[in-house]
Amino acid sequence: MAETIIVRGLRELQAAMRELPKNLDRRILNAALMGGARLMVNHAKASVRVDTGTLRRNIRARPVRPVSHSATVIVGVRKLSKKQIAAFKKKTGKSGSANPSDPYYWRFVEFGTSKMSARPFLRPAFETKKYEAVAVIKTAIGKRIEVEAEKLKNRK
Repeated sequence: MAETIIVRGLRELQAAMRELPKNLDRRILNAALMGGARLMVNHAKASVRVDTGTLRRNIRARPVRPVSHSATVIVGVRKLSKKQIAAFKKKTGKSGSANPSDPYYWRFVEFGTSKMSARPFLRPAFETKKYEAVAVIKTAIGKRIEVEAEKLKNRK
Protein backbone atom coordinates (compact mmCIF):
# COMPACT_ATOMS: atom_id res chain seq x y z
CA MET A 1 0.00 0.00 0.00
CA ALA A 2 2.91 2.31 -0.81
CA GLU A 3 2.03 5.73 -2.14
CA THR A 4 4.12 7.97 -4.35
CA ILE A 5 4.26 11.71 -3.85
CA ILE A 6 5.66 13.67 -6.80
CA VAL A 7 7.40 16.94 -6.02
CA ARG A 8 8.28 19.13 -8.99
CA GLY A 9 11.11 21.66 -9.06
CA LEU A 10 13.70 19.63 -7.16
CA ARG A 11 16.49 20.46 -9.64
CA GLU A 12 15.86 24.18 -9.18
CA LEU A 13 15.73 23.70 -5.41
CA GLN A 14 18.99 21.76 -5.46
CA ALA A 15 20.70 24.51 -7.49
CA ALA A 16 19.45 27.18 -5.09
CA MET A 17 20.58 25.16 -2.07
CA ARG A 18 24.08 24.70 -3.53
CA GLU A 19 24.55 28.47 -3.54
CA LEU A 20 23.98 28.63 0.22
CA PRO A 21 26.64 27.75 2.80
CA LYS A 22 26.64 24.06 3.79
CA ASN A 23 25.43 24.46 7.37
CA LEU A 24 22.66 26.75 6.23
CA ASP A 25 21.09 24.27 3.80
CA ARG A 26 20.73 21.69 6.56
CA ARG A 27 19.15 24.22 8.92
CA ILE A 28 16.65 25.28 6.25
CA LEU A 29 15.72 21.68 5.45
CA ASN A 30 15.39 20.65 9.10
CA ALA A 31 13.23 23.67 9.94
CA ALA A 32 10.96 23.00 6.96
CA LEU A 33 10.68 19.28 7.70
CA MET A 34 9.92 19.94 11.36
CA GLY A 35 7.12 22.29 10.28
CA GLY A 36 5.54 19.50 8.24
CA ALA A 37 6.13 16.95 10.98
CA ARG A 38 4.40 19.16 13.57
CA LEU A 39 1.17 18.81 11.60
CA MET A 40 1.39 15.02 11.93
CA VAL A 41 2.36 15.19 15.61
CA ASN A 42 -0.59 17.45 16.44
CA HIS A 43 -3.00 15.21 14.56
CA ALA A 44 -1.63 12.07 16.25
CA LYS A 45 -1.89 13.69 19.69
CA ALA A 46 -5.48 14.69 19.01
CA SER A 47 -6.50 11.25 17.74
CA VAL A 48 -4.77 8.95 20.25
CA ARG A 49 -7.49 7.22 22.26
CA VAL A 50 -5.85 6.47 25.59
CA ASP A 51 -6.95 7.84 28.94
CA THR A 52 -3.50 8.66 30.30
CA GLY A 53 -1.54 11.67 29.11
CA THR A 54 1.76 9.78 29.07
CA LEU A 55 1.40 8.57 25.51
CA ARG A 56 0.05 11.88 24.23
CA ARG A 57 2.93 13.82 25.85
CA ASN A 58 5.55 11.58 24.29
CA ILE A 59 4.45 11.80 20.65
CA ARG A 60 7.25 13.84 19.11
CA ALA A 61 9.08 14.73 15.93
CA ARG A 62 12.86 14.71 15.93
CA PRO A 63 15.50 15.31 13.29
CA VAL A 64 17.95 12.52 12.52
CA ARG A 65 21.65 13.23 12.17
CA PRO A 66 22.42 13.42 8.46
CA VAL A 67 24.57 10.81 6.76
CA SER A 68 25.15 12.88 3.63
CA HIS A 69 23.40 15.88 2.07
CA SER A 70 20.00 14.85 3.31
CA ALA A 71 17.60 15.70 6.07
CA THR A 72 15.26 13.33 7.87
CA VAL A 73 12.66 13.85 10.55
CA ILE A 74 11.03 11.00 12.45
CA VAL A 75 7.56 11.25 13.95
CA GLY A 76 7.00 8.73 16.70
CA VAL A 77 6.76 8.04 20.39
CA ARG A 78 9.74 9.05 22.51
CA LYS A 79 11.28 6.32 24.64
CA LEU A 80 12.65 6.93 28.09
CA SER A 81 16.40 7.38 28.21
CA LYS A 82 18.59 4.89 30.05
CA LYS A 83 19.24 7.61 32.61
CA GLN A 84 15.50 8.04 33.29
CA ILE A 85 14.99 4.28 33.58
CA ALA A 86 17.93 3.94 35.98
CA ALA A 87 16.72 6.87 38.11
CA PHE A 88 13.25 5.33 38.45
CA LYS A 89 14.69 1.91 39.28
CA LYS A 90 17.01 3.42 41.89
CA LYS A 91 14.19 5.44 43.44
CA THR A 92 11.53 2.72 43.58
CA GLY A 93 13.37 -0.57 43.12
CA LYS A 94 10.95 -1.39 40.29
CA SER A 95 11.51 -1.39 36.55
CA GLY A 96 9.71 -1.88 33.26
CA SER A 97 5.98 -1.33 33.15
CA ALA A 98 5.86 -0.06 36.74
CA ASN A 99 7.18 3.30 35.54
CA PRO A 100 4.15 5.60 34.98
CA SER A 101 6.06 7.91 32.64
CA ASP A 102 7.15 5.14 30.22
CA PRO A 103 5.00 5.02 27.07
CA TYR A 104 6.23 1.51 26.14
CA TYR A 105 2.65 0.43 25.44
CA TRP A 106 2.25 2.65 22.36
CA ARG A 107 2.93 -0.36 20.10
CA PHE A 108 0.01 -2.24 21.63
CA VAL A 109 -2.30 0.72 21.00
CA GLU A 110 -1.05 1.33 17.44
CA PHE A 111 -0.90 -2.28 16.22
CA GLY A 112 -3.15 -4.15 18.67
CA THR A 113 -2.53 -7.43 20.48
CA SER A 114 -4.09 -10.86 20.42
CA LYS A 115 -6.61 -9.63 23.01
CA MET A 116 -7.05 -6.01 21.93
CA SER A 117 -7.86 -4.58 18.53
CA ALA A 118 -5.58 -1.93 17.06
CA ARG A 119 -6.40 1.73 17.68
CA PRO A 120 -3.90 3.37 15.32
CA PHE A 121 -2.98 7.02 15.74
CA LEU A 122 0.39 7.44 13.96
CA ARG A 123 -0.49 5.87 10.62
CA PRO A 124 -3.77 7.79 10.22
CA ALA A 125 -1.97 11.02 11.15
CA PHE A 126 0.52 10.40 8.35
CA GLU A 127 -2.17 9.46 5.84
CA THR A 128 -4.37 12.48 6.53
CA LYS A 129 -1.62 15.11 6.80
CA LYS A 130 1.01 14.03 4.25
CA TYR A 131 -0.09 16.33 1.41
CA GLU A 132 -0.60 19.25 3.74
CA ALA A 133 2.86 18.59 5.22
CA VAL A 134 4.46 18.62 1.76
CA ALA A 135 2.83 21.99 1.06
CA VAL A 136 4.09 23.39 4.38
CA ILE A 137 7.59 22.09 3.66
CA LYS A 138 7.66 23.60 0.16
CA THR A 139 6.45 26.96 1.41
CA ALA A 140 8.92 27.03 4.30
CA ILE A 141 11.88 26.11 2.09
CA GLY A 142 10.95 28.78 -0.45
CA LYS A 143 10.63 31.50 2.18
CA ARG A 144 13.85 30.56 3.99
CA ILE A 145 15.89 30.39 0.77
CA GLU A 146 14.70 33.87 -0.19
CA VAL A 147 15.52 35.27 3.27
CA GLU A 148 18.96 33.64 3.44
CA ALA A 149 19.83 34.61 -0.14
CA GLU A 150 18.92 38.22 0.68
CA LYS A 151 21.12 38.12 3.79
CA LEU A 152 24.03 36.77 1.73
CA LYS A 153 23.48 39.45 -0.90
CA ASN A 154 23.52 42.21 1.74
CA ARG A 155 26.81 40.92 3.22
CA LYS A 156 28.67 41.31 -0.08
